Amino acid sequence: MPVLSHTALSEMMYEMFAKAGAPPDEARIVSDHLIESSLMGHDSHGVWRATGYAKGMQKGVSPASGYEIVKETPATRVIDAKGGLGIVAAYKAMEGAVEKARSRTFGAVGIHRCGHCGRLGAFPMLAAREGMIGLCFLNGGARFTAPFGGTSRRIPPNPLSVAFPRREGEPVMLDVTTSVVAGGKIQVKEARGEKLPEGWMIDAEGKHVDDPARFMKDAAVLPLGGFQFGHKGFGLGLVIEALAGGLTWAGCSSEKPTRGASGFLAMAINIADFIPLSDFEQEIERLVEWVKSSDRLPGVEEILVPGEVEQRAREQRIREGIYVEDRTWNEMVETARELGVEAPKA
Repeated sequence: MPVLSHTALSEMMYEMFAKAGAPPDEARIVSDHLIESSLMGHDSHGVWRATGYAKGMQKGVSPASGYEIVKETPATRVIDAKGGLGIVAAYKAMEGAVEKARSRTFGAVGIHRCGHCGRLGAFPMLAAREGMIGLCFLNGGARFTAPFGGTSRRIPPNPLSVAFPRREGEPVMLDVTTSVVAGGKIQVKEARGEKLPEGWMIDAEGKHVDDPARFMKDAAVLPLGGFQFGHKGFGLGLVIEALAGGLTWAGCSSEKPTRGASGFLAMAINIADFIPLSDFEQEIERLVEWVKSSDRLPGVEEILVPGEVEQRAREQRIREGIYVEDRTWNEMVETARELGVEAPKA
């Protein structure tokens, strides 16, 4: 697998997206987002997606600035993104939620009819860095997750992400799907020629499927918690359907979802309207210290709180580079060549 610097990859993707038709500022936002995702260790939402994004942009790009506000109150906003780039629209939504929370304590912005939103964990961090709590919900992507006790593909992976500031270090950031695994991680397994672990995917009879090529065909992904505790992931998935599908006007999952589903909801809570920010950050620091003081299982060197794994991966990959599987790199190089973009040497 080639190993490339994040700066070289970022510039390559930016040029690809710009020449594929994205407005330059939006091309930069998307390329930076993909690089940050790969740096954080989320390859399923990173460089691997560059070729697909570029080919999609070649078919036409609706600028995210062309969205329509269909309903607004002092604390809320609902946006029709008009098919614009989902990553750009999601950042704008979170920025809008933060703006509203400054004066109304709570701010929420919902989006429908937008493209793929990328890594959900990136967006609540905008609120956390402004001294707020950020929350994001998405009922987007293919409806490939089975309900608890079922085998049919019914709802998307329905991720949620939350971030809040602490006194020391980066904000605490949770970013999880309500399925056992994100679809992109299965597709990365396929790109790398790897089999799926048991407990990820099942067929119509509930038997284990280890072939990732069946992901978009006849297999379903289990809800978070699997066969034994999947009622928890399934329940959370339905809650996100109501929040990200129902409130945003996108619609909840069904055979023919209203406006295609794929709704994104960004929320911000202004901490200072409840408690002085410094006091809140101190409380979170005490919480982190208390959790980390736990006795550990054999072989566990340190207890990590949500977000620390990503931060450590980021530091390592900035130093050592980003690993790109051969198939993905070859596809990127070919697409770049078609667009007249020179690829960096691997």
